[in-house]
Order: sequence, then structure tokens, then C-alpha cells
Amino acid sequence: MIEQNIVERVKKSVDELNTMCVFYVEKKQEYSTLTDSIKVLEKEKKEVEERQKKQDKFLEVVLRVEHKTTEVDEVSKELEQSISQLKHLSDELNNVRTDILKKFKDLPFPIDPHNSSVSGTVTKFKMIEDIAFKKETLQTLCELLELPYPLNFEGVTYHPDEIIVNVASVDEAMNQIVQSIHSLRFKISDLLNAYSNIDELCERVRSSNRYAPILGALLASNRPLSVAEIAQQIGFNENITYQACYNMLRDRWSPNPIKKSSDGKFSLTITGEIMMKRYSEKYGSPLSRTEKELKEIWEKTMPLSKE
Repeated sequence: MIEQNIVERVKKSVDELNTMCVFYVEKKQEYSTLTDSIKVLEKEKKEVEERQKKQDKFLEVVLRVEHKTTEVDEVSKELEQSISQLKHLSDELNNVRTDILKKFKDLPFPIDPHNSSVSGTVTKFKMIEDIAFKKETLQTLCELLELPYPLNFEGVTYHPDEIIVNVASVDEAMNQIVQSIHSLRFKISDLLNAYSNIDELCERVRSSNRYAPILGALLASNRPLSVAEIAQQIGFNENITYQACYNMLRDRWSPNPIKKSSDGKFSLTITGEIMMKRYSEKYGSPLSRTEKELKEIWEKTMPLSKE
């Protein structure tokens, strides 16, 4: 039997984590809904502006009057308020993600070592009685670790009320669970390091007209890209693209947002992935540039500053 004080401590930690993850899921849905609303308002604003131009011209020429408060002003105000609210939600989501990772990192997992069963080549451990993960909790961890649900890590599959290990021995299963949880905590520590200065890194990316499109292309790709492929996708020349990638591999960027493989192709590090997802939340897609903006950047051939 597990001592009662241990059970109470584990239950308290798991309950707190479950509450945090349910809150995170709700806030994500709120963020998604607000994002859709902003898209509608942006479209409405554009349509209203076109209509207002015609009305203003009529008032000016025919009635010789100037307009005052307009429908455009009203839509613009609503749009600004929504964008401000979205930024607040983005900050809130980032803080909650960090808190969830911290909680996971130090979490006592509610696995009952005295409640196991072996069936063929599979060993199962039940959770401690009256303690269980919510589905939203494990889904959130999968999202943050970029893993499919249900969570399977180092040969151990985590379900809300039980743990499944693909071995036919309780002792071997216990060893594998220890290794799995140890590796999970190590990976979470890496994520926390990335989140610790994520907004500062985003600002650094935003201050440059080169880094954001390159990192955005790598985020959108499901494979490493060569300099030529990146340059083609974002409309830069290859020299500028190479210099920017090289800069992001230097010690001035710590941790580095990109990595270079032995065949010379580039991909995002874990830090880079987290940073660019956060960047998109705060500022929108880094690839949403006009042809004119891309042309202006492409034409700048001066050496990169050591940003």
C-alpha cells in the first residue's frame, strides 16, 4: 500500500495539472475563435472602406460636406480592440504553457506499482485509486512535445487511467517506465529553456527583415531545406539567405533557432519551432508579405548586420 500522505500529495499535483490543462484548452479555443473573428472584421473593413470612398466622394462633390464619424471608424475600432484582446490571449497562452511544462517536469506520476497485470507481451499499470489524468492533460502534453495522441514515449503509452508497456515482465516494465519518465522530464527541461526567453527571441526576429521569412519557410516545411529552396520560397537571393542562416548558427544566437545537417540543409531546432509558433501568435504569419516588400528586401545587397 502507498502511504496516505503520498497519495494526497500526488492527487493534489495531478488535480492542479488537470485544471491548468483544461484552462489551456479553453483559452486555445477562445484564441481560435477570436482569430476567425478578426479575419471577418478585416474583410468587412476592406469592403466598408471601398463603399465609404464612394460615399465620401458623393458628399464632397454633390453636397459639399465632409464626413464625420463613419462606419469605417466603427469597424476599425472594433478590429483594434479585437487585435489587442488577441495579443493579451497570446501572452496568457504562453504563460500557461510555461506553467504547465514546469508542473509536468516536477510531477509525481500517479502510477500504482502494486496494481499491475501481464497479458501476453503487454504489461499494464493502473493509476492510483481516485487519481487520473484528464484526456485534455495528456493531449496538451502531446501538443507541447509535438507527439501524436495517445502519448507514447520510450515504449510506454500513457492513458488517463493506466500505463501500458510492451514487455511481458513487471520488473522490466517498471524499468522502462522509469526510463520513459526520466526522458520525458529531460525533454520538458529543454522546452522550458526555450520558453524562458521566447518573447525576447521573437522581438529579435521581428527587428530583422530577413530572419522571419526564412524561419517561417522552415516552419512551414515538413523537411530540411537547402539555401536555394529557402531562397526560392521567400523571394530572396541565395547570398542573402545563406548569410542570414549562417548568422543564426553563430553563438550570438543562443539557443540557436536553426541547425544545419551534414548535407548542408537547414531545419528548425526545438527552440526555433517554439519561437516561430509564438511569433505567429503575436505578429501573424512571417510569410504573409506582399510582392513589393519581398522585392525591396531582395534588392538589399549590403552585408547583414551582426544581429
